[in-house]
Amino acid sequence: MLTERWPPVYDAEDLKQTISLLVSPNGSASQLYCLRSQPTACQGDVFELDSSVPLIHEDGKPATKGDFKYWLVIGNTCDISRSLEEVEYSQIVPIHTIEGHSVTSDQRKSFLTYAYSRRFYLPPWEGIDSEAVFFADFTTPVTVHKNVIQDLDKRKATLSHHGWILLHSCLVRFLARDDGRYD
Repeated sequence: MLTERWPPVYDAEDLKQTISLLVSPNGSASQLYCLRSQPTACQGDVFELDSSVPLIHEDGKPATKGDFKYWLVIGNTCDISRSLEEVEYSQIVPIHTIEGHSVTSDQRKSFLTYAYSRRFYLPPWEGIDSEAVFFADFTTPVTVHKNVIQDLDKRKATLSHHGWILLHSCLVRFLARDDGRYD
């Protein structure tokens, strides 16, 4: 029986370097978001949707957690663009908000450099409080009917191609990182 840590299924150092190259020097939204509006929802869109995370609690009963105003679409754009008969649902993750004064300088640096493997930092997008820190939590994906994310009036931001590559890099790091089961 194996007892050592299972390695990631990618070159961890290479991915770390890719993320570092993608991160803008000041963590600004200028490279992460694009100004053009897509005609349909896309992976990486930020939506306003007041909802809680549905989950199965430790006792096996349905429950909800938190109240979130913003959500990040992580479902694949090609599935979102397919007909409802073909693909009815997609995936989103909640975006947490931390008041700026509550974030230490070390935490801020970790967000700006995308050091967290379970959290995807989102710089403030146009029309949002710029003092707060926003991050999507990859550990709490939610299945959502695609009609919810087709209400483009609720879309608040769209990732640029650069931002989309950064999101993918961080998703791969989250999903395929080393296993650690024997730690």
